[in-house]
Amino acid sequence: MKKSLLTTGLVGMLIAGVAVPGMAVSDTGSTPLPGTGAKVQVNAWHCNVYADKCSFKTSTKTMKGGSKYKVSKITNTATVKANGWQATLSLSPSGTYVSENTRQVSWTNKNTWIADISGIADPGGSLNTSITTCSDGGAFKSGVKAFASACAND
Repeated sequence: MKKSLLTTGLVGMLIAGVAVPGMAVSDTGSTPLPGTGAKVQVNAWHCNVYADKCSFKTSTKTMKGGSKYKVSKITNTATVKANGWQATLSLSPSGTYVSENTRQVSWTNKNTWIADISGIADPGGSLNTSITTCSDGGAFKSGVKAFASACAND
């Protein structure tokens, strides 16, 4: 009895372990912040499997040696695009209209280490619609600046 429970539990853990990475699409990019020893890291993420709407999140962070690194200004711009024939896109928060299938949302923080954005994308159009989420970020401190980008594609 114990052996079958252990086997069932192991199989369940293996199935869960395989399924979880398929539930999200993500990308990360980074660049050094000159003269500080810190780096600017951007992340882009969105759901991979959806029937109607899809959540997304982007962030810009400044890190030094694995710890948060405070800067004078940090920015993040999320660009979400619906891909496919006659694709359209609605976004919450609504963001700035770029085209029928693309929207942008920007956020700036001062005297901190992070700027992040999250929301819901509602693609429409063809049955084969997919989403691309990009994150463009920058950090500024003591007269130096650095920018990084990342794009998550289905």
